Amino acid sequence: KGDTVELHIPLRPKLIEAHPLVEELRNQVTVMYGPIVYCLESVDLPEDVRIYEVYIPKNVNLTPIKISIADENMVALEGMLRIYRAGSWEKKLYKEYKSRKPQEIKTRLIPYYAWGNRGPSEMTVWLPLD
Repeated sequence: KGDTVELHIPLRPKLIEAHPLVEELRNQVTVMYGPIVYCLESVDLPEDVRIYEVYIPKNVNLTPIKISIADENMVALEGMLRIYRAGSWEKKLYKEYKSRKPQEIKTRLIPYYAWGNRGPSEMTVWLPLD
């Protein structure tokens, strides 16, 4: 009576890709940690960074951390992602491509089920691979 059993299963974050016939997701990945799908929410980015400017490195090192969102305890994943600034697109649908240097930022991914609980934000599950 009163015994506790703890089960430790070694997990590691994995980058998951979609089938190549899903054209919209080519060269993009999502992150899974165990059975949980993770997402990037704009509230975890610097104010001047748009979610579509963020890329995930192929060799990203994501570290599990304990956080709380809306009074719910969960595991987030922290790591260094890359930003490629989009520049000005005012009144343009197309423009000539110009090479850009990436900036690295430390940010976090949260479980997909938890997004939308920290105020208005943008969210993505799929990130372009860098």
